Amino acid sequence: MRAERILIVEDEPVVALDLRQTLEGIGHEVCGIHSNVISAVHAVELHHPSLVLMDIHLQGPGDGIDACQMIYEKWKVPVIFLTAYVDEKTVSRAACAKPFGYLSKPYKVMELNAAIQVARSRHDVEIALCKAEEKLAIAIEAAELGTWEWTSLQDEIEGDERFWRIWGSGLQSAEMPLSAMLDQIHPEDLPEVKTVLEAPGFFKSEFRVLRDNGEHAWFEMYGNLGLKPPDQQILIGALRDVTLRKEMEERLQQASVVFRATAEGILILDADGIVISINPAFTRLTGFVESDAVGQHPAVFLLNRRDQDLSYNDIAKIPSGFWSGEVAFKCKDGRILPVLQHICVVRDNRGTVVQYVQTLSDISAIREAERQLAHLAYHDPLTGLGNRYLLDQRLETELERAKQHHGNVAILFIDLDGFKSINDSMGHHVGDRVIKEIAIRITSAMRRNDEAIRLGGDEFVVIAPDLRQSIETIGIANKILSTVLEPFNMEGQQLVVGASIGMARYPEDGETPAQLLSAADSAMYEAKRLGKGQICAYSSNLVENVRTRINIEQSLHGALERGEFVVYYQPIVDLYGLKLIGFEALLRWQHPILGLLEPEKFINITEENGSIAPIGAWVLKSAVNQIVEWNHRYDTQLFISINISSVQFRRSEFLTELKALLMKSGISPHLLEIEVTESMLQDFHASSKIVQAMRDLHVCVAIDDFGTGFSSLALLKYLSVTRIKIDRSFIVSLPGTGRDVGLVSGIMQMANSLELEVTAEGLETPEQVGLLRAMGCPAVQGFFFGKPWSIEEYTEGWISSKIKKGGFATKEPSK
Repeated sequence: MRAERILIVEDEPVVALDLRQTLEGIGHEVCGIHSNVISAVHAVELHHPSLVLMDIHLQGPGDGIDACQMIYEKWKVPVIFLTAYVDEKTVSRAACAKPFGYLSKPYKVMELNAAIQVARSRHDVEIALCKAEEKLAIAIEAAELGTWEWTSLQDEIEGDERFWRIWGSGLQSAEMPLSAMLDQIHPEDLPEVKTVLEAPGFFKSEFRVLRDNGEHAWFEMYGNLGLKPPDQQILIGALRDVTLRKEMEERLQQASVVFRATAEGILILDADGIVISINPAFTRLTGFVESDAVGQHPAVFLLNRRDQDLSYNDIAKIPSGFWSGEVAFKCKDGRILPVLQHICVVRDNRGTVVQYVQTLSDISAIREAERQLAHLAYHDPLTGLGNRYLLDQRLETELERAKQHHGNVAILFIDLDGFKSINDSMGHHVGDRVIKEIAIRITSAMRRNDEAIRLGGDEFVVIAPDLRQSIETIGIANKILSTVLEPFNMEGQQLVVGASIGMARYPEDGETPAQLLSAADSAMYEAKRLGKGQICAYSSNLVENVRTRINIEQSLHGALERGEFVVYYQPIVDLYGLKLIGFEALLRWQHPILGLLEPEKFINITEENGSIAPIGAWVLKSAVNQIVEWNHRYDTQLFISINISSVQFRRSEFLTELKALLMKSGISPHLLEIEVTESMLQDFHASSKIVQAMRDLHVCVAIDDFGTGFSSLALLKYLSVTRIKIDRSFIVSLPGTGRDVGLVSGIMQMANSLELEVTAEGLETPEQVGLLRAMGCPAVQGFFFGKPWSIEEYTEGWISSKIKKGGFATKEPSK
C-alpha cells in the first residue's frame, strides 16, 4: 500500500484526532486538520495533500460538498466523505460533487483503508485518462482533426467544433442526419464513401465536398463502424481537410511530369554538390545515364571547372540563392555542348542548404544561328564573299598593321563589263549564277591572305596586303582579269564577261580606307573610259575624271524637266536612188557646264540610276512627232529609227506606252523602226515575245551594231526582225583587205537570203559608196551623206531637195 499525504477536514476535534491516529497507524501522513471550508481550501493550496477526508457538515459558511467540488475542480485532489448523514438528500447532493468515496460514521479501520486505496486507484486511473485525453486532444489539434459520432437509432451527427468548422455552414450542428452530410459529397466520390461507411470495422476514405463558396474541398475521414444491441449502428470518426495536401500532391505530380518530360536537362544535387538524380532530358542532351552521374560531382564528369567559375557554396551565399550563366559541357561522346545553366539553392525551414537544382538548356542552335547571323552580317549571301562591313573592318585592320610594320596594302576595284546586258536580257536568275561563278574565279586567282569583297551588283574589291612591289599588284590584277575573261556556258549559251580593274596602294595613294577605296574606284572608272577590259593604276589626274562623273550624276536629276535633252537626226539614204528615206534619232544632252554631250558620256549612268525610262520615253515621243510633222509638211513617207535601251526593252509598260504613242501620234506603224542590240536578245524566250508584240503592231525592228555582239546568227531565223544595221567598225575599214570586203559581203548575202533590210553605218568615203552599192546594200548612213543635226539645222530646202531621187551627190562632201 502506498502511503498518502492526507488532509483531514472535521469540525469535531475528538473525531479529528482519532482519525489522525488511525491514519498514521496504518502508515499514512496527516498534513493538517481543519474544521471549515475556507481553511480547508487554503490548506489544500498550501500543503498539496494527495487525499482529503472531508466531513459534510462543517463550521461556518458552506459545507463539505461545496469544498469537495472546489478542491477537485481546482487541484484535482480526490475527496472521500466521512459523515454521519446518509439521508437521501445529502447523499444525492454528495453524488453531484463526484467524491472518490462515501463512508458513514462510525466506520471500521479496514473500511477506511479500503476506501483510501479505491480512491487512490480511481484517481490514478482518472489522471492517466486525463493525460491520455490531453495527449489525444493535442494530437487531434496537431492533426487538425474534427471528431464526430453518429448512431442509427437517433440518426443525428454529433461533432466537435472543428468538425463543424471543417464542413462549413452547409451542415448545422443540431439534429443533422447522416444523409445531409452525404448530400454534400461529390457525386463521383459518393459511392465509395457509402461503401466504406456500410462495412463494419475501421475505415478510411478520401472524397470531395462542395463548400459554401461553390468550390470543392478534399476531406480525409477515419473512423469505425460498430454494432450495439439491439441492431444499432454506431459510427465514430475523425475528419480532416486535406485540400492543401491534395493541391501539393497535384503540383508534385505535375512537377514530376515536368521533370520527366521537359526538354531541359535537370540535375538534383545534395548539399555537398553530389548528383542524386537526373531526368531523361539530361541523358538526351549529354549522353550520360543515371549510373554515370549519380554519386558524382558535375565538375568531375561534366564540366572542367575554371578558376572564375562559382562553386555551389559560393552560389549558396548569394542572397537570392540563384545563379544563371552560360557554360560549355562535355558530352559522353566528347562533344562540347553550349548550355545556359541555372542553379537554384533549396533550403529547409531553418535556412540550411539541403539540395541544389541545376537545369541545363541547350543553346547550340542559338549559337549556330548567331554564328550564321554574324556570317550574314559580314558576308554577301549570294557569293559568300565578304560584304561592305567586312571590307571596312578588314581594311582598317590591314592598314593599322601596315602602319605598325611599315608595310603596304593594295586595293583592286573590279567592275564587270557586259554584265548588265546579260542580266537584263537573260534574267536575274542567270545574272546571279554569273556573279557566283565570277566570285569563284576571283577567289581562285587571289593569294591565301587576300580578301575578296562583293560591294553589290557587279562590283568587287580585293584587299591584297604585304605586296613588296607594285608589279605584284599588277600580277594579281592580270591573273584575275584573265580568269574572269574565260568563257563559260550558261543555259546552253557561251557567255563572256569582261572586267575593268582599278588599283590603289597604301600609303602612296591614300592613308585611310575611304581614301584608298576612292582612289581605286577612280582608277576603275578610268579603265572603263579607256575601253573596258583594262587595268588602271591610280594617279592624281584621275580625280578630275571622277569629279566629272559625279557632276554628270548630279546634273541628271531634273535635266529632262529643265529641257536640257535634245534629239539629233542623222539621214538614212537609199544608196541606189541617192535620196532621203528616213532618219535615225540620236539623243544629246546640252549640259549647262560641260556643253553638248553624246550618249556614251551619260547613258550608262541613266541606266544605273533609273532615269533612262522617262528619258527614253521622251525621245521616242519627240522623234515620232517630228517625223509625223515632216511627212505631213513634205508629203512624203520618211521612216524614223530610234534606239531603245535594254531597260526600256524589258519594262512591262513599254509595249503599252508604244501602242498609245502610235494611236495618239497618228504615225503609220511601218514608218517607226525600233533599234535593239544583240545583247538585248540573249534571253531568246523573253525577247522573242517582245519583238513579236512590236511586229504585231506593224512596227519595224532592227538589230543595231550587228556583228559586234555574242548572239547566235540563228536568232535571225527565229526572231521576226525586219532590218540589220551593219556596225560602222566593219564599214570604216573598207576598202581594206579582201577579208574586210568579204566579211561585209557575207553579211549582205545572209541578209538577202533571210529577206532582211540592211543599213550600213559609218559611211565616209566615195570608195565605200561604190563598194556597198556593188554589194547590193540598199541603205546607208554616215558622215558622207550627213552628220546628226538638230531640228533647227535642217532647212526646208535641204529636206525638200534630198527626198527627191538623186538628191545626194556621190562625190560631194557632207554638210
